[in-house]
Formats: sequence, C-alpha cells, structure tokens
Amino acid sequence: MMKFSCTMVGGGEDFQYVTLIAETPKQARELAAADTKKGSPRDWTAAVLERDVEGPARVISAGAREA
Repeated sequence: MMKFSCTMVGGGEDFQYVTLIAETPKQARELAAADTKKGSPRDWTAAVLERDVEGPARVISAGAREA
C-alpha cells in the first residue's frame, strides 16, 4: 500500500484535494472521485507521498479551496 495525495481543479472554481491509502494510482484516483463525488477518476492526479504504508485502502483527509 502507498499513501497518495490526489488533486483536481474543477471548472476553474474549486481545488479539491484528498490524502489517502491505496494500492495503485488508479485506485487512489477512484477513491478520491468516490469520496468527494466530484469529477471522474481520470480528472484526478495522484502523487505518491510514502511507500510501504499499512492498509486497508482508505481516505485520510479531504477538502476544497478556491482556485
């Protein structure tokens, strides 16, 4: 498992972010989209923050800011 930071800018208005634990970048983007109910997984970027993190897959924190 890995810790990811996922981000998405939606329509030039809001900057969405989610920190989470997942197996792959694809799973991270899917979890971010499902948790925030914003965009589709392909709208999200996923960057690895830490490797070899204990599971299970889960969202740690999420939020939004104005762009």
